[in-house]
Amino acid sequence: MDVPSVSCSGCGICVVVCPRDALKMSFSAQGHLRPALNKNLCVDCGLCVRVCPFVDVHDEGEVVVSGFTTGLIGKYVKVGLAWSTDERVRFKSASGGAATSILKYLLEERIVDAVLAPRIWVKRGIVFGRYEVVYDPKEVVNYAGSIYAPVDITKALKEALKERLHIALVGLPCQIRGLRRSFQYLPHLKDNIKLVLGLYCNNTPSSKATEYAVKTLLKVKPEKVSYLSFRGHGWPGYAIIATDDYRTLKVSSPVFWDSGLGQYFYGKSCLICSDHTAELADISLADPWTYQRGISAGKTLVVIRTKLGLEILMRAVESGYLEFEEIPELYAVQYTTLLKKAVKVITKRGSKYPYVIPPSITTVLHEIDYLVGSSLARDERLWPLLRFYAKTRHYVFKPLVTIDYFLKLGFNRILAKVSKAWIVG
Repeated sequence: MDVPSVSCSGCGICVVVCPRDALKMSFSAQGHLRPALNKNLCVDCGLCVRVCPFVDVHDEGEVVVSGFTTGLIGKYVKVGLAWSTDERVRFKSASGGAATSILKYLLEERIVDAVLAPRIWVKRGIVFGRYEVVYDPKEVVNYAGSIYAPVDITKALKEALKERLHIALVGLPCQIRGLRRSFQYLPHLKDNIKLVLGLYCNNTPSSKATEYAVKTLLKVKPEKVSYLSFRGHGWPGYAIIATDDYRTLKVSSPVFWDSGLGQYFYGKSCLICSDHTAELADISLADPWTYQRGISAGKTLVVIRTKLGLEILMRAVESGYLEFEEIPELYAVQYTTLLKKAVKVITKRGSKYPYVIPPSITTVLHEIDYLVGSSLARDERLWPLLRFYAKTRHYVFKPLVTIDYFLKLGFNRILAKVSKAWIVG
């Protein structure tokens, strides 16, 4: 069975469900995690393709929900802000520590046997993430923070399922979509995975993205990097980089992300993906970019999607792990949410995906920007040119986007309505 490559996001669920272990994750030449097939072991069962989140985008699998539905954020019960009552957790986390606190609550109350959480690894200058099975609630805080690099879930998830552990996990939209589909074919997975926390996801940068940012923004040789943290230390936080010659560098996380790292080093699957908000999670979690009142210490935007998610979060609040305040659902819609829901024009993949917003000058420019930047990103010799492009592109694009906004056609008509309620700056 041939595994789709162009549309692959590297979620790894095909590797987890393969009955013959014919697939394993490996790095591509461009620094993406992708499944590699051993044809000698493959029996053409087709399970890998059936669980792929990008093969049939309309087959979502089974999710038990109640409440409300919108075309922008999917199904939900309640929207709010949550933050850890443990100041150490809150300070170390990307935005409020809600995920860390929920996982800690689940372990301490023995609702699950273990949780799956990703940790950053740095090897020979290559930065990536790897999920681990965590049993000790005291250890969960060590997994706090964001990872803007490929993350391999396969080994940890296969280990947990082999041991028949009842688990909770934090995942990206594509991983969760793949898991929900796998429940249809492998019902025992549903019995073992008790709670799924989903992260809002713009894209997954390749391992080359961090090399690029370290090299062009910080003027540090990637092989000198011994430690890296993408987020933490308040909100929106800082990227911290340590080198093997005992230097420590600190840069604003938004500056690090906007250097080009977060714009040009992801695969086409992330460009055409319409699920920004982890619509199939029990609880979705995000930075509160649209509600920035009183959040300097960090708060997590929370979209509760299932009865189970609501029950777990409220019990964590009652037990003193979290604080929670409900806010209108409009704050769950972010700029990237709208961008991902807009019809793609240049990539010609719009008819397959559940886009709900007409295109505009802004959305077409987004596609052009990606295609230009990603072509430069593929060749390390062009990285200085890419850095220049990343710093100067707004001089060309901003006037066109401004015109588009005032015309309020397509995408910008909806953006203008939604953004009126946002509390930013």
